[in-house]
Amino acid sequence: MKKETIGLMLGLFLLFGGYFYAQSYYIKQQQTAIEQQNQQQAQLHKEESESAQSTNKALKNTPTPQPIEANSTASSSQNLPLVVANPTDLLVKVPYATFEFTPVGGCLGNNSLVGEKVAYNDPTPVSVVQNYNICKAYGFRIGTTDLRNQPARIVKTPEGLTQITQRANGLEIIRTFHFSDKDYNGEFNIIVKNNSQFQQTTNVDFELGATSDNKNSGGLFSSHSAEFHGAALRLPNGDVNRVLTPFEAEASYKVLLSDVGVVPTWITADSHYWMNTVIPQFHSPINFEVARTGFVLRKDGLSEIDQTVYEAWVKQPVNLMPGQSVNFNYKVYFGPKNETVLKDFDQYSLYQTIDYGFFKIIARPLYHVLFFLHNLIGNWGLAIIVLTFCINILFLPLQIKGYSSAQKMQLIQPQIKALQEKYKDDKQALQRESMSLMSKSGVNPLSGCLPLLPQIPVFFGLDTCLRNTFDLRQSPFFFWIKDLTQADPYFVLPLLMAILMIGYQKMMPMPSMDPTQAKMMKILPILFSVFMIFYPSGLALYVITNTIISMIRQAFLTRHYKKVQAK
Repeated sequence: MKKETIGLMLGLFLLFGGYFYAQSYYIKQQQTAIEQQNQQQAQLHKEESESAQSTNKALKNTPTPQPIEANSTASSSQNLPLVVANPTDLLVKVPYATFEFTPVGGCLGNNSLVGEKVAYNDPTPVSVVQNYNICKAYGFRIGTTDLRNQPARIVKTPEGLTQITQRANGLEIIRTFHFSDKDYNGEFNIIVKNNSQFQQTTNVDFELGATSDNKNSGGLFSSHSAEFHGAALRLPNGDVNRVLTPFEAEASYKVLLSDVGVVPTWITADSHYWMNTVIPQFHSPINFEVARTGFVLRKDGLSEIDQTVYEAWVKQPVNLMPGQSVNFNYKVYFGPKNETVLKDFDQYSLYQTIDYGFFKIIARPLYHVLFFLHNLIGNWGLAIIVLTFCINILFLPLQIKGYSSAQKMQLIQPQIKALQEKYKDDKQALQRESMSLMSKSGVNPLSGCLPLLPQIPVFFGLDTCLRNTFDLRQSPFFFWIKDLTQADPYFVLPLLMAILMIGYQKMMPMPSMDPTQAKMMKILPILFSVFMIFYPSGLALYVITNTIISMIRQAFLTRHYKKVQAK
């Protein structure tokens, strides 16, 4: 096999291999962490609890700093029993979602978005937080005391707000939820009051509801789309610290992310298209930790392991004298990663929750162009076709230059062959004379590749756009294509693409090459089409449209140059 053939194969391998590596980087992102066993972690919690009690006793007679934010008017319900006032108080319904709180722990349990389904052919309602109704999301912890298995008083206030009260270690926590009637947002207020007789210096934490991918999601041969569950926070400088939470069947305890003393713009536990995000309305430093617990979940007692349990803790330091209280106020966004809706939250840069990954510099501008075209046309598939025409017009000068160079290369082929025969035993002289001949003839050997170079990042950028844009989710084209972000279920588009690419290849002026190289070039369209079986049908539509345009352009340029040569 010649060096040119090996180089071609190696180039293809590096191209696709590099892309798949970039994709898998965001799925299997590694974090520096501390591995511990579950028994060791439980023992550590016990020791910390005993230490915290000793510290509180010691602090009784010491000078105390001011609390983060004093609130002498904070209400206390310390004499009221921690029970659910009415079972209907557990349920909250707004036009876009249904929420149900757990009677023990007061966590967000069952939740679903109105009008949203898992897939175009799967009517299962979408749950933003997939926790199998265990007490997890918005569950609280005081120091090392976990309140998720502790009783809670849950009532509806006269204003229609959901108020949840819990007590432990001399502290009382009153949290209030208010979900607005539109735009997937609401308010989350926390009041922490010191009902004890001594100073309290500790953390009051709540878990945001981090979950893992389901066991069978993603992968080339999976019938379930990749979910990309994770957790992230945005720092004031615009940086986003993100970790993914993939399914791990035999996971051990591991801290994936730990940010201490930060003032984040927002904190989120999210997935591919959905997010539960809190936006602090205060400027006091807090801590954020994402950990893999080492535990797993099943949908029911008879099911196999389906999820790995992760926890994303928002840790709020408190330092309270007896009778003092502190407020923590958050805005909440609970819904889709829809840029149209997120525009109302531009001051918080919520659009950064959409993880375009390595190709975001290309993917996001492509989304905005597609969005503009869709508003004009009304069909995302037609918008992709028009976008392809626009891209070809933009790259037309490079296409013409590449074809002109290929024509000139064809004209000097006899001279190249003569040089190859003359210097067949002297490769350095052959290379020198060949370059000299190309220079005199005005031929640039690299110009034939110029039209292809811009197409590569556009291809991967559009792929990233299709996979991560909520607006395109479950968007149909025509006939059997019901979702442009999913692969063609009947492989019609990849097959059509292979036929068109073979036809276009035959139209192209090809320089002379050895038989092995010629066979490799013939195999490339088929190999590329096989890859496209697993890519979004919208991307296959782009390649098909691009190939048809290229064939038309090629026919026109061939006729034009024939006329020029005839003159």
